[in-house]
Amino acid sequence: MMCKSALLAVLLLGLSACSVLPPSERLAPRPSPVAPAMPALLSDLARVATLSPEQRRRELATLDSSRRLDDAKRFQLAALLEREDSAEAYERGLKALAAMEETDSRTQALADLLKRTLKARLELKQQTARADELQGKLDQIKALEKSLQQRSSPAKAP
Repeated sequence: MMCKSALLAVLLLGLSACSVLPPSERLAPRPSPVAPAMPALLSDLARVATLSPEQRRRELATLDSSRRLDDAKRFQLAALLEREDSAEAYERGLKALAAMEETDSRTQALADLLKRTLKARLELKQQTARADELQGKLDQIKALEKSLQQRSSPAKAP
């Protein structure tokens, strides 16, 4: 008899777990504790995009003077450095993003996108510098060739 009542209790518990609650009684999924960081990072990106160069310099100076940066400040620093136009700034931004601790997947995806952007800008900057250097050498060779042609051609007497 005891076995039948225990079996009945287990079956009833199993059936109650399978029942569907009406929409008003369903529990809403809890957001993860890290999830609020994602909208903050996106708003930081949007805010940085609207800053003037002077405002960006002030914010960079403020972040540079900070001794300890949390992940949100590191991301903000990288976003500010992404707006600068120097290879050193891009490298600093990549270092700031590399120092970020492991976060949730959405924040990590956003950080990875910013890393890719910084890497692409850094590569473009390096390729542009290399192209300018090669163009300068090409211009020197053309000038040398022209001067050699002028020397080797006979001078016409008037």
